[in-house]
Amino acid sequence: MPAIILTVEEHLKKYIGDPKIIEKLMSYCNRHESIGEEIFPYLGEKENDLYFPNHILTKETFLRRIPFYFHRSQNNLDQLGELDHYVSGIFRESKYFEQSAEYIEQLFVTLEEMHYQHHLEVEQIFNYPINQTGLICQTEFLFQWSHYLKLIAPLHLHDKMPKHLITSYNDVLERSGLPPIIYPLEQHYNYDYISRDGQKFSVKGTFPCDDSGQPILRWIGIRIKNPVRVWANVNNRLKGELFIQTGPSTAIWGLNCWGEHEDGTDAWYPLQIGPQLMEFDNEELRRIRNREGYTQKEVADAIGSSVRSYQKWEAGETAPDSHNLLRLMNVLDIRDTKELTRFLDVDDVK
Repeated sequence: MPAIILTVEEHLKKYIGDPKIIEKLMSYCNRHESIGEEIFPYLGEKENDLYFPNHILTKETFLRRIPFYFHRSQNNLDQLGELDHYVSGIFRESKYFEQSAEYIEQLFVTLEEMHYQHHLEVEQIFNYPINQTGLICQTEFLFQWSHYLKLIAPLHLHDKMPKHLITSYNDVLERSGLPPIIYPLEQHYNYDYISRDGQKFSVKGTFPCDDSGQPILRWIGIRIKNPVRVWANVNNRLKGELFIQTGPSTAIWGLNCWGEHEDGTDAWYPLQIGPQLMEFDNEELRRIRNREGYTQKEVADAIGSSVRSYQKWEAGETAPDSHNLLRLMNVLDIRDTKELTRFLDVDDVK
């Protein structure tokens, strides 16, 4: 079907409900070939120079952006979105803030593509990110959605507003040979990332799930070895808890929980290591003794053990029993048994 060409007046009437504003805009456009940020005060609207990242627009560009400038949110939960939310979202993201003018322009170009090329209504564009996330100012989500729309065409997919964009987007990223988004674990109020109830552990966050409700672990910032069972309890936005039923050989790591490595590479932090995947760290015992400035004999005498027994501990030939371990911790100022525990490394996960 050929595109329907609207006159300027028809275009304005389609997106603006106030006849007085339409009349003023028609008059202004007939007298100017370029539009500046003074246009909104002239129309009796609030001044917003952020809508003009380059300070001035061609008349054609301004008219294309009319649908976004004049869309107003409604007093219901399904129609909350408006342009200001997505402009504000740029200033909330540190990676956008330094080049805010460029990203605001990118925002408008993205909105134009979604409306005029992908034929999405303005209400859909502004409200779908809110419905998916439960939050406003989700400009990053809008950019991801726009990228998703570009990727589905060569894959012959047609669902422009999937039930769960985070799952569908990662799927098309992988099918297009691109890396998926990895969703991080949420930090608890006590700065930890995992909770325990017996042998059942849980983490919180946003968790992509398949059609049967199973979490897609490769898209989540967690690695699990030898779980008894893994399942998720999430809401319709895929936000909730991921549960791991563990056994004696289960291990759980979280991605970048307390920061990346100094060189910027990913860091995997042990959140739970089963007893069959840990052992006494004889090398750390030696390092701590040297740190505290003791000889082997001095430590052995202090805990009431023979020097030979202590030497076997440092050599890794044997390990101290619980009685001697407590004495070692006292003498060497060791606050946690984890300091003398060697855990399975994440790189050993199959």
